[in-house]
Amino acid sequence: MPTPPKTTHTQQMPHKRKRHDPKPIWAYREGEELPPELKQQQQEQRQQTRPPPLPVQAQAQPGSQAQPRPPPRPTPIVERNGHPPSETDASLQLPSGHELQGFERPVSDAPQVYNDVSHKVCVFVWDNAVANELVRTAIADPKVQLEVEARWGQIVERTTDRRIRGMWDNECVLKTENLDVKFESTMTVQQHKRMNLYLNSQVQMSQAPGAARPAIGYQHTYETDIFYELDQQGFSSLNPIVQRLIGQTGGRQRVRLTRDKNTGEVLRAIIKHRIANLEISSPNTEWDYRIGINLEIEFPGPIESLQLAVEPGKTAESMQRQKDRMSYSWLGAYQVDLTQVTQGASKNHELELELDAGVLVREAHKARRKEVSKFESLVNGMMNNLRVLSREITGPGA
Repeated sequence: MPTPPKTTHTQQMPHKRKRHDPKPIWAYREGEELPPELKQQQQEQRQQTRPPPLPVQAQAQPGSQAQPRPPPRPTPIVERNGHPPSETDASLQLPSGHELQGFERPVSDAPQVYNDVSHKVCVFVWDNAVANELVRTAIADPKVQLEVEARWGQIVERTTDRRIRGMWDNECVLKTENLDVKFESTMTVQQHKRMNLYLNSQVQMSQAPGAARPAIGYQHTYETDIFYELDQQGFSSLNPIVQRLIGQTGGRQRVRLTRDKNTGEVLRAIIKHRIANLEISSPNTEWDYRIGINLEIEFPGPIESLQLAVEPGKTAESMQRQKDRMSYSWLGAYQVDLTQVTQGASKNHELELELDAGVLVREAHKARRKEVSKFESLVNGMMNNLRVLSREITGPGA
């Protein structure tokens, strides 16, 4: 690992919001008193969630023979996942989600009640990506990109090499720093095939003529990853803020060079630096989740000056990763990658969801300025997608 520049003191990455940085509206609990400016924002959000009145000419008259349009018949998949596509797709249209009506309305008459797990993820993303001054400063450099991704996999005990089980019986955030566990992002060949068929069917339905849902884009790519050791000279060429972030965590850093497998064209050369992870156990489905916040740092120097990374017992060729990836994107905010990774004699299947960092940062800045923001809706949408795909693989009656 290159030696970071010496400093008189070590600045720790902030993990908590500074006192002068006001809480966004979604961070308040039900019944907690809001400051005047946030009360005004909440009132604006309520007005936006109410449907506009029908034009006079469109209102039904007494005795009219017009029949209401029948709702679309849900498919077994929709019923299994627990919510039709229209509700998921609308998550970005409503600033604070679905306004509660009827029996759902609590005694406090709050228009929404947050989901505790999703709220915890909101706070995690906010503290580590939005309120983290070093991260905010780093991503001001166009060569440094924020990555917020979620992976499907299993939280495994290191001692038994089995998926962790406990006294909990439903989805919850784990304090894994107190546990001897690891996260394995993998799936079986059969699960990979089933997920491929399911996602392809969603693309077809979304792009069908007259479909009342946002279209899902599809892309199939073949790439090769080659790894190089980051030396002192390469480390010194990085942004000083990036050097500080890397120096705080220590450890070995590598540069990942990605080429198009068919043309040999260099697509990118980056250093992926981890900021924080959050593990969520989902014992009622086949998979748990890991929410990761990372920086993808474009390597500015010549790649030829670096030494190939070769681990003991491996060759340079066996260190290469061949990626056969199918990507599904929608709403300009989410992308699901279904990837088959071959490295040497091993083959792994992975499923991950990436939240568009540009959209996330933009909505976070709105929240910091006390404007109407969809920050919480973006994170809630990410969690909904994790749950839907997990339930699709798990199936009914599991």
